[in-house]
Amino acid sequence: MNQQEQHQFNTRRFRKDWVTQKVVTGFGWLVLATFLLLIWHIFSNAFPLFKSPKLVLENTSLLAETSELSGIVELNNGVHYVAIDKCDLILLNASVSGNESTELIEVKRFPFTCQHQILSQDQGDLSYIGVVSPNNLFELYRLSHEKQQYSLTLESSIALNPKTINNEKLSDKKPSAQKLKWEFSKSGNFIMLSQLENSTLSTYWFDKKHPSSFQHFIYQDVVQYQSIPRSRQLLVISNNIMSLIDSTNEVIDQQLLSRDVARIFLSRSQRSFFTQDPQHVLSKWIMLNEQGNFVFRHNEADISELDEAIEYMAFDSDSNAALVVSKAGNTAFVNRMTNELFRSQNLAFPASGLQWFGKRLYVFQENKMHALDIQNLQGITTIKSLFSEVWYEGYEEPAYVWQTSSAAENYETKFSIVPLIVGSLKASFLALFVAIPLALGAAIYTSYFADPSVRQYLKPTIEMLEAVPSVVIGFIAAVWMVPIAEEFLLSVILFIVSLPVLLVTAALLQSRIANILEDKFDRRWEILVIALAVVLLGLFCFSLSDVWRFMLFGAPELGEQSDTILNISKTTIVVAIALGVAISPSIYSLAEDALFEVPESIKQASFALGATRLQTLRRVIIAVAMPSILSAVMLGFGRAFGETMIVLMVTGNTPISDWNILEGLRSMTANLAIELQESNVNSSHFNTLFLTASILFIFTFIVNTAAEILRNRLRKVYTDA
Repeated sequence: MNQQEQHQFNTRRFRKDWVTQKVVTGFGWLVLATFLLLIWHIFSNAFPLFKSPKLVLENTSLLAETSELSGIVELNNGVHYVAIDKCDLILLNASVSGNESTELIEVKRFPFTCQHQILSQDQGDLSYIGVVSPNNLFELYRLSHEKQQYSLTLESSIALNPKTINNEKLSDKKPSAQKLKWEFSKSGNFIMLSQLENSTLSTYWFDKKHPSSFQHFIYQDVVQYQSIPRSRQLLVISNNIMSLIDSTNEVIDQQLLSRDVARIFLSRSQRSFFTQDPQHVLSKWIMLNEQGNFVFRHNEADISELDEAIEYMAFDSDSNAALVVSKAGNTAFVNRMTNELFRSQNLAFPASGLQWFGKRLYVFQENKMHALDIQNLQGITTIKSLFSEVWYEGYEEPAYVWQTSSAAENYETKFSIVPLIVGSLKASFLALFVAIPLALGAAIYTSYFADPSVRQYLKPTIEMLEAVPSVVIGFIAAVWMVPIAEEFLLSVILFIVSLPVLLVTAALLQSRIANILEDKFDRRWEILVIALAVVLLGLFCFSLSDVWRFMLFGAPELGEQSDTILNISKTTIVVAIALGVAISPSIYSLAEDALFEVPESIKQASFALGATRLQTLRRVIIAVAMPSILSAVMLGFGRAFGETMIVLMVTGNTPISDWNILEGLRSMTANLAIELQESNVNSSHFNTLFLTASILFIFTFIVNTAAEILRNRLRKVYTDA
């Protein structure tokens, strides 16, 4: 090859190297960019939790000056507005176009005489309308839209008792029916009708299917009251005493109040309410379970930051948010779980009523209806609510709970991340409890005791287990291991504990047996002998299952199950075993390489100084390889913490915060796999799930980084030593 050809060859080679370098570098930067984009996507979807909620006026709708808005009702063809025009009930509709002003259009009018009093619920099912006639007749109507027709159907009616509280007839005082302000509330078929007049409360309780069998009670000196139809109870405040009364007039609970009550606001769940005293302090009362009795108790976390009296309070049905509106039109959002306050803007117009409907707040102002968009409502879910114990409705004590859905009508969301973190940590530590003895025992055997011919087959076989998909391991654990654990739990635990002891014993006896049987024993067959010993150990443990049970728990009482441990969840133990088996190959591979790569000269020097094989292993080989072993354990912990399928398929996914190994768990990864696809985009649930994903990423990043730093530092320390 002449000089010119050599030059051309070098040029082509340089060009190929340059192109290859740029391509590899480009793909590297592409991978890094994709990784950073993924991280940004995770964190950006968690950021809305740290924004404060606010209201934005979308439009204002007008109606006739003689009309007054009463509420909003959702029929099967959309949202309608209920109003009272003079003496008539009217349905209105509006096309929300985003304009500053939109006219409400009348779609149906239901005429009544002016002597009738038309009632609607402040909360709940507004498709029901109550009417009190001048002849003391209460009628319940249902609004509906069927076959392109709007209808007002009479469903029930009762004749009211024409008596005052002092047993005088109404005709004696001759008041008109419309002067007596009636209110009604409904839950299912159960209805409560009430009227407060001059500190005298008159109540009617009845089933709309059986209106003739009603209960009528009268209470004196009533300052404030609140009907709770869902639990068929009445809350009455009289003479500074709060009484909880059921529909049979039996007093369930009474409490002496430390402060006066100016207003009561009942939540949508009807299992909690807020009170405000004359000093504008807002207090929460929550229904708690006290030895099977559900009673209201004061939550100590009062809201004293309010500087004025609250006129209205609205509650969101899909979150733990509430909105308070003062007489001056100032607004503030409240987290109902933690009582945290988020101030918002002034409405800039007086309000005669409001209703929270979906993601919008509707404010009524005489003959106007203002539609406000509620933005950044996810910010109501605070760090305190995510990581602190919270008093939940119906619970006996504060708790960490994750619950995002329920079939109960009094459901409230619970977004505590603590159970998910505890579940992930519990599953990871239990997996390490299984994996460390198995992986290190196998690593010590193959790297130090086993014959090289045995190692070359055994090591790749164990490492191949790392390629088994976790879903396969989870399936085997769920189908095969769970039934075994239910019947032979003690035997399984004993087998897991005894297996590393067997491996170490076999390793210690291996050389002695080989020397005795040097001519008759082929060391390549030792693996079969160990495998046979493992099988025999398993048969021994499982054959004596009843004996272990009797030794630990004694004989069962007559009528009890023979399996005493018994009425407990064993899924956590199965998760520990399955997850431990899944991460064992990773720990084994790194630890085995570290143990095997200890220089032979160090081993021989130890032997020359008179150390035994066991002393050399413990004080020399393991000490030198310790940095890599610790790194392997930490990396195994990180993988266990981020494992999804095994935990998802086996645990039962119980979102409880309990370190008891016999209780169920739910990890963060399993929770993401279960709920992310079911959550509404840009909801509190959706953003909280991304926050858990962020925590998961940060934790695994810290663990892996710490493992690498620890490995390098310890390696340097032992190298210098």
